[in-house]
Amino acid sequence: MPIYLVFLSVVAIWSTTPLAIVWSTLGSDFNFAVASRMLIGLMICLLLLWIKKQKLNTSKLAINNYFYAGMGIFTTMSLVYYSSQTVPSGIISIVFGLTPIITGIFALLLLKESFFKFHKIAGLLLGLIGLIVIFKQTLSISTEMITGLLAVTFAMAFQAFISVKLKQVNASISALETTTGALIVSVPLFILSWALTEGVIPTTTFKAALSIGYLALFGSVIGFMSYYYLIRHTSVRVVGIVPLITPIFALLLGANLNNETLTSTQLSGIILVLIGLSYYEYGGKFTKDKV
Repeated sequence: MPIYLVFLSVVAIWSTTPLAIVWSTLGSDFNFAVASRMLIGLMICLLLLWIKKQKLNTSKLAINNYFYAGMGIFTTMSLVYYSSQTVPSGIISIVFGLTPIITGIFALLLLKESFFKFHKIAGLLLGLIGLIVIFKQTLSISTEMITGLLAVTFAMAFQAFISVKLKQVNASISALETTTGALIVSVPLFILSWALTEGVIPTTTFKAALSIGYLALFGSVIGFMSYYYLIRHTSVRVVGIVPLITPIFALLLGANLNNETLTSTQLSGIILVLIGLSYYEYGGKFTKDKV
């Protein structure tokens, strides 16, 4: 498949995922929504392995890879689905836009990669200031939203940690195997979490059912595999464009399709986050401290 089509598919999936998560919880408990999504995603992955006549790698290194990836999926998605009850989908996307910056910090701590360059520090500070502005304004609007905002911020940071941990494990296995193994680890945890909270199959709305199916196929399988394909076949800078533009589309979709509104102060914080992320990713091209 041409690289530009893979790139566009990743952008489209990442832009629509936050809103689809919000819709998937309509009329049902968020634990059921995420558990059913991941279970369907696992079934699709196993079907793909069967069609390709491919066996799952069960080496010690591969199992470590599945474990970290699975814990990342369970922790991150549980918190994101919880936060979707109170936090607008556009803001969820904006918070996850900071993932490359937080990943850089964990890469410094775990992989000893270089981070202390002017454009990286400046980008980090601008992004954090923007996040603080969003937090402060959200707190003045609703104390319930602040809990969700804290949850999605921790989810973003944990996903960044897991991505660096997977790089540290460095298991040479395919994206399909990683996705399948991670879901084998995480799906029982999602089902247990659902069983301990609600434990009943709710009557979901048609929109919620469609959203769960969309997230299972595109969010949990195609999106993940496309992202890994993009990483493998393009430069880091091309991949870095994705979290720059997806929050913009997510905000537009949330406003037009879900009647989500943002205050001028929240928009100011969002702009600071996007400027910080842009400068973090590409500021080195305009300064002497190249990446």
